[in-house]
Amino acid sequence: MLSLHMTANAADLSDWAVNEYIESNSTGLLSYSIVSGDMRSNITREEFCELAINLYKKLTNEDLKIPAKSPFVDCDNVAVSQAYYNGIVKGVGDDEFAPDRAVTRQEMAVMLVNTLNAGEVNMVFNTGAEERALEKFDDHGEISDWAKPALTTLVNHSLLSGNDDNEIMPVANTTREQAMTCINRSYKTFSEEGQDRYMLPILLSPTGSKVSGSVSVSWAEVDDAVGYYVIIKDSKGKLVYQIEKAGSIFSVTVPEANLPKGSYSVVIGAKMRTGDTVFGLPVDFVVGDEPAEEKEPQQQVVKPIIDYSKEVLTDKAKEILAEADKYLGIKYVYGGTTPAGFDCSGFVKYVYNNCGITLKRVSRDQYASNGVSVAREDLQPGDLVFFGSNGYVGHVGIYAGGGQMVHSPSTGKVICYTDINSNYYLTHYIGAKRVLN
Repeated sequence: MLSLHMTANAADLSDWAVNEYIESNSTGLLSYSIVSGDMRSNITREEFCELAINLYKKLTNEDLKIPAKSPFVDCDNVAVSQAYYNGIVKGVGDDEFAPDRAVTRQEMAVMLVNTLNAGEVNMVFNTGAEERALEKFDDHGEISDWAKPALTTLVNHSLLSGNDDNEIMPVANTTREQAMTCINRSYKTFSEEGQDRYMLPILLSPTGSKVSGSVSVSWAEVDDAVGYYVIIKDSKGKLVYQIEKAGSIFSVTVPEANLPKGSYSVVIGAKMRTGDTVFGLPVDFVVGDEPAEEKEPQQQVVKPIIDYSKEVLTDKAKEILAEADKYLGIKYVYGGTTPAGFDCSGFVKYVYNNCGITLKRVSRDQYASNGVSVAREDLQPGDLVFFGSNGYVGHVGIYAGGGQMVHSPSTGKVICYTDINSNYYLTHYIGAKRVLN
């Protein structure tokens, strides 16, 4: 079981990805290159091949052979070669693979479906008319024809979903944690029941406290582990220290020179006798005095003057809107749940939570599970307003009165006020919920 002091506050693992991370590790799906990098940064073609081959081996129980020679002149990664010879990936021309190139979401979809087909899972592969399932996404016109069957297949199997703005973002790059999530969902959907699961490594020290000088890292013994990784990343998710230890060693001292004053996270990986590697949750710690938090510069946003003469502005609504106004100008970040960057539902949840009201994490769940429905003509400040297409909720904002809402719109934009009767929001309005007493 996981130690209670283990946290997921590390800078490079989003709150929404924590359970996916735990499940992926408990089945041995993740690789060192994934976990040692910034989980929120883009996954490379080489790294995705490692995830795909891990999934393939779990689905088929095959012990894949190591190819005698790589088919590519620019990459000798074993997983890439295995993925190529099993029809999961192709090269980019001239016997090259471009291993360090980022993977778009539609490219990931094709590679993942190729993996599932190679694993001969019981899957309905969608083509032709079924592609209408993609039309619910507002940016479906950006999807390349060659990717539509794969994306349709993943969407219909609930292995891939859109963001809170009802976009599937086909040409956006895929982050490591997004790729991890799709791989994990695929495993849960198509693996046989009763598969063995690993216990995750438990860190004993440090435990989130401030330390000075050399840092002592220790962990509990993991049954059947033949070795361990110690991975330390800085507050930006960059790998700053790593060391490998034998299976009989359960602690290491990191010299003071390797960790100057600052914030860090540490992860323990256990190399299992089976060949899998499983990683514990990251734990944050601070060396020396904690540095001042680096805040993203906020853009100047003009708040509209709202006439409340025809609406009831309760004290709780005032508190909600005052809290929301603190974050005006902060950039939209897909999956963001903190003032470093918010997506739409992450912003709403954060604001209400700070005012003592607990909401679900994503907009569609907020609409389905939180509060009571309110007619559009009866909207009051503090209500949640939802938008989307074909009944699918993809966006949420906080109604501020006077036809205005405060929200985190979409990629490239910042938290601001918007008229709910304007353009997209007028034609895509779905409903409202009242969560204030």
